[in-house]
Amino acid sequence: MKKIRLPKLKLPKFNISLRVFITVMVTLLCGIMLLSYALASNKVYYDKYKKEVINNIKQQCDILSYNLANNGFKITEPVNLEPSIEAVASLFKGRIMVVNDEYRIIKDSFGETEHSFIISEDVIKVMTGEIEELVVEKANYIQYMQPVYYEGEIKGVIILNASIELVGNARSIKASGNLTIFIIIILVCVLGAFLIGFASVRGIKRINKHIENTRMGHLDEDIPVRGFEEFRTLTNSYNNTMNKLAAIDSTRQEFVSNVSHELKTPITSMKVLADSLVQNEDADLVMYKEFMSDIIDEIDRESEIINDLLTLVKTDRKDAEMTIKETDINNLLEVILKRVAPIADSRGIDITYESYRDVVAEIDEVKISLALTNIIENAVKYNVDNGWVKVTLNADHKYFHIKVADSGVGIPDDCKEQVFERFFRVDKARSRDTGGTGLGLAITKNVIRMHKGTIKLYSESGEGTTFTIKIPIKCVEN
Repeated sequence: MKKIRLPKLKLPKFNISLRVFITVMVTLLCGIMLLSYALASNKVYYDKYKKEVINNIKQQCDILSYNLANNGFKITEPVNLEPSIEAVASLFKGRIMVVNDEYRIIKDSFGETEHSFIISEDVIKVMTGEIEELVVEKANYIQYMQPVYYEGEIKGVIILNASIELVGNARSIKASGNLTIFIIIILVCVLGAFLIGFASVRGIKRINKHIENTRMGHLDEDIPVRGFEEFRTLTNSYNNTMNKLAAIDSTRQEFVSNVSHELKTPITSMKVLADSLVQNEDADLVMYKEFMSDIIDEIDRESEIINDLLTLVKTDRKDAEMTIKETDINNLLEVILKRVAPIADSRGIDITYESYRDVVAEIDEVKISLALTNIIENAVKYNVDNGWVKVTLNADHKYFHIKVADSGVGIPDDCKEQVFERFFRVDKARSRDTGGTGLGLAITKNVIRMHKGTIKLYSESGEGTTFTIKIPIKCVEN
């Protein structure tokens, strides 16, 4: 059996402003509520007025019944009741019939059925006393029947057909009044809805204007925080975001400037050395070798900066690839310490390693090795002669912890927040002497971030530095 695919219904897209939407919806909601109220109140008023008309009919029929009983159930003598009957009929724009106990009509205000008989189930029920009175609403009139008592017995029935026009006119007057009030309230609602819509979108327009200025490159302009609570929250979020973007843009510009400077410095040195050789016609082989050796050192430095920049770019990407595998962290640290040992021995620095337990974790071994090497090498390079470096490893059920402490020069308080920035150096002259590029800690931080770990710094100027690293044992998926 083949399935029949119905074509998808494409609804038209309407581009309307929030102000128009709020105005229309508030007006529509008020209109529906007012219309419902008008219909309900009109019905209540109609029922109330109809009840008043029926009560009035009863009162007039009671008076006629009393007069008929006192007149011996006679119409014209001894007292002429015809004018009273005609007046009541005229009052209700209807018809009155008086029926005696023989079911003969002795009075008809229309004068059409006098002296004829009327036999109906309703008249019989009233005449026999089965019901005390009868009220029936017909299509265009209200029929009311009431018995006439004479000397304690029912001697006849009064039938009054009152025009429904009385009630209808009252209903029309009420509806007309409601319509006038409805129109006035709707106009007020439209005006109020427009003002509400205007006030609601005013803050959005202000934010959009500043966003347009931001698009033109003005990142340093904050939006004044005012208006409704939601707009104040949105404005604060926007300002915070813009401040971060401005900081990022400033960092980017500074990074480009630093890269240019770092790459230009070795090139400038090489140019100076080369020019010196060209201009010195009496240069001997020893001088050539010395200058060429210096040029090679500058080339190596240039190469080191470029390699570090490439590494930094790779680790700075959110989608950077990682080769995760189970790695023995104890063994990894021992290998790194053996690699750094010759540098430490040349300055008499004592390196100690303490492991509290065997740790196997899911990491990218190459990247973590690079990060830990940067930390431990810095502890050696920026240490005092005959100082010490202590590396400890521990773990809990979720993370492994590495602490690298040294007796080095320390880091001033005003530099602690910047040591992980690219090309930042606490002591630029000393850093160049030790061969640093200023990118090692930035790369280290990126690597640890890629592993969902954290790195913290504790240091006092002249009293050494301690780095603590915490990394999940199990790989955390992005």
